[in-house]
Amino acid sequence: MHSSYELSDDDDSFSLPKCPGKPESPLDNNTNTVILSSDEEIENNPAERSYSTNSVICDLTSDEDELPEVIVNSKKGKNSEARTNIIKRLFPVSEKRDKLLTNVSNLMPSSSRTLPKEPGIDKMIGGVSVNMPVEPYGCQIALMSKVITAIKNGKNCLLESPTGSGKTLALLCSALAWQRCERARIGQLLAEQKANNITELRKLHGGVEYVGSVPNVNFDKNVFGQKSIYDSPMKNESCGGKRNEPLQDEHEEANMNDSEKSNDKRRRLNSPKFNELSKSEHCSPQKPTTPQKVIGSPKAETPENVRFLVSLLRTWITDDVNCRTPTIYYGARTHKQLQQVIKEFKRTSYCGEAKMTVLSSRDYSCIREFDKKLWSTKNDMCRGCIKSSSSDKQRGETNCKYYDNRAALNHDSLPPAFDLEDLVLIGKEKKSCPYYAARSMASAAHIVFCPYNYLIEPTIRNSMQIHLQDNILIIDEAHNIEDICRDAASFVFTRDHIISAITELEKVAGYMYSGQEISVQVDFILKTLKIWDDWFANQTPLVANKPLNNNEAVHTWETADFIQTLHNHNLGQTNYFEFKRNAELFCQRLREDPRTLFGVTQNTGTLVESLDNALTYLFGNDGQYMEDFKPALVRTVSTDYVSETVSWRNSQYNQKIKKEILELRLMCMNPGIVFSALKVSKCIVLASGTLTPLSSLYSELNADFPLKVAPNHPIPSDRVWVGTLSTCPDGSRLECKSGSTSQPHVQDALGAAVLRVCRLTPHGVLCFIPSYHLMNRLAARWQETNVWRQLEDLKTIFMESRNVRDHNDVMDDYYKEVETERGAILFAVFRGKVSEGMDFRDHQARAVITIGIPYPNTYDMTVKEKMNYNNRYEKKKNLLSSSEWLRVQAYRALNQAVGRCVRHREDWGAVLMIDARFTNPYYTEHLSKWVRNFLSNNHHTYDSLVNSTNSLESFMKDMTLRENEEFNQV
Repeated sequence: MHSSYELSDDDDSFSLPKCPGKPESPLDNNTNTVILSSDEEIENNPAERSYSTNSVICDLTSDEDELPEVIVNSKKGKNSEARTNIIKRLFPVSEKRDKLLTNVSNLMPSSSRTLPKEPGIDKMIGGVSVNMPVEPYGCQIALMSKVITAIKNGKNCLLESPTGSGKTLALLCSALAWQRCERARIGQLLAEQKANNITELRKLHGGVEYVGSVPNVNFDKNVFGQKSIYDSPMKNESCGGKRNEPLQDEHEEANMNDSEKSNDKRRRLNSPKFNELSKSEHCSPQKPTTPQKVIGSPKAETPENVRFLVSLLRTWITDDVNCRTPTIYYGARTHKQLQQVIKEFKRTSYCGEAKMTVLSSRDYSCIREFDKKLWSTKNDMCRGCIKSSSSDKQRGETNCKYYDNRAALNHDSLPPAFDLEDLVLIGKEKKSCPYYAARSMASAAHIVFCPYNYLIEPTIRNSMQIHLQDNILIIDEAHNIEDICRDAASFVFTRDHIISAITELEKVAGYMYSGQEISVQVDFILKTLKIWDDWFANQTPLVANKPLNNNEAVHTWETADFIQTLHNHNLGQTNYFEFKRNAELFCQRLREDPRTLFGVTQNTGTLVESLDNALTYLFGNDGQYMEDFKPALVRTVSTDYVSETVSWRNSQYNQKIKKEILELRLMCMNPGIVFSALKVSKCIVLASGTLTPLSSLYSELNADFPLKVAPNHPIPSDRVWVGTLSTCPDGSRLECKSGSTSQPHVQDALGAAVLRVCRLTPHGVLCFIPSYHLMNRLAARWQETNVWRQLEDLKTIFMESRNVRDHNDVMDDYYKEVETERGAILFAVFRGKVSEGMDFRDHQARAVITIGIPYPNTYDMTVKEKMNYNNRYEKKKNLLSSSEWLRVQAYRALNQAVGRCVRHREDWGAVLMIDARFTNPYYTEHLSKWVRNFLSNNHHTYDSLVNSTNSLESFMKDMTLRENEEFNQV
């Protein structure tokens, strides 16, 4: 009997059994015959079957002119010739080799040549195939069309999409679909370039498409999801409160291991045969790089193996495509909102294909136990612990085990989609630092999620190593973009902070030994801060005798006069460049090796960095932006009560302690200063449910937005009721201006209106009021007039808290109560926590009441100075007038509050805007488009809210009945 030999799963090799007493290979026995038993023969012969489980792989890449003769034994003797021909075709040589190169399917596993169809709905939009998990609304298609057009053409875009219209899902799918398409285009282009120089690839029918198709199917995995013996065995490696932690997110390059230091370097093939593959253009050093594979030096005979060549090219092209494809940066206001965005990302077919990460501060992601007795902030603790001690430098260990184990958190060990809570939880399980792991993954990510101040504020953006050059920037909930940009360039310096920094630096200078390089910078910074302290002392008389207004005495300068005071103290433009050089070196040392500056805290580093940034805005670019800032000296007086024990009575009494704070405020009036740094992006997309009015975005940001879209709301018109109330119960006109709302009869009318809405509305009601002050006054009045007790009989009453912790407790209780039959009412303020981005679905807000038009407080110093600035430069800088700017800010806040009502297509609810001014078209033109469409002429008196064909009462009764019917059907 002939010994049996079994074909392996790979079509270019076979298995040889090791049988005692027989040659290890028929070729070693000087025979040219290889005998293969048929499946049926092996099945009936256990001995033969046992041999087939042991295999060795023989290399059949020989250039012999003839193959060993192959005989296929079949029990029935059928099809032996056909089987022999098949086997011969599997092992061609010399002139037969070209036949192997006729079809790329020979290189593919047979079980994987047909790719499974992606789940979801495919839509061709703007020449890009977009996959959505559900059938998209018309408004989503309109939005995606604009996003794709904007990215393709490198244009900026404004997107106002109503709440509940699927805005987030549309933004994600359109941007990721374009990114996938771009990867495929770059992959095919690179494959075609290589085909011109590689004979084997040109001969391979469909080979160019196959080699370049990796990005089109999966961003980093094999196109067929399987490995073969020709795949490279190497593993993937990665490529390289406002401003509360500017120095907190530094890149710890000094402690990077060899693998991390090579992240931003392109890998080159070592084989001379493939030197031409590494001659393409390198990545821009300003852009984050992407994961690369380390390719070992191929053996001498490797270039003759076509499959290895294809695998090698596909790996190389994938690496290069990763580097060339723009990264998507997606910013939202808070991590809570990002959690919802990532939840939507998880629904898409791009999840798992596009690598992601989520950036945060140490305050949110540090899992090391924080000892307040040893460290003032988590940033100080982190910088102090992650530096290797002298005894541990050889091993590369630090005083933080989580930092040392940060590589345990990576794209392979994490789920395809994870939010900050997931990252921290898994980090605790693996004892790995979430903060540094997330930053490391950012260099390899295709989409990066982060709070949008990380993208906007220059200090945080630079410290987090975020590079926007030629990348895609999406800012969601961007209705506050102007304020965010102004705040990013505004600074506050207190004299107490400067004195504290002087104390720290004097201690550092005291123990520094002679000749240490950083001592020069410490001495210079210390000298400069002492001059600043003298400056404060000399300016104190300007506010010492001024009367207090809201516990503040304020003196403002014209910018030129303020600059002159700096020159008089050797702090002006002539001294700026030397200070900047020393400040940058000092901050760099504090980031890279804080042990050499032991005792210098995060607060001091932030102060020096903020002074550097402020002076750069004033004196940089030849003072181009000097007039865009308003300086003010402010003396704030507060009273603290301290309990002291009187010993002879053994009792306590409260002692008043008067505390004064002297501070310099440098207020930025021009948000375009900060926004201009974002223009290096390939495309900027500003999206929100309430961008209206758009006029200020063009003038304030000093940027072009040639593309904009504001689609209609997808919710049916019969599920939303929008109306206004213009009269008191006695029929008199009801206006909610700041002066009117202090009058008792207006307060009583507002109480009656709120009471009526609560009687008509099931479950949850939201009521937005212009200020906390007015909210408290209304509550006090209604308690006097018994309206408060009547409200309590109808609903459980909640009031928004200024304190974050109390606010969370209030919201938890409110969400529980609205699900009861009694329901609840929540009083909140415009621009507060409730109105900005919080989700109120279904029963949580069946009605939204707005009182008045929330104009900003014109007595606020920042608002007043901004209005003066706009009046001064209205024509020169094409700005809105002060009155129009004020109106824009009011309606942004109003639109945000109204948007809390309906949150999805199957939701329903009512919006009642209380103010007679809404009957004038001038006061409705800045409402969001969907609100204007639903409002039309639906203006009501107090009586018609109940007694009219389109009354609030009829709407509530109809929708409650429909909801009960729908519930019973389910």
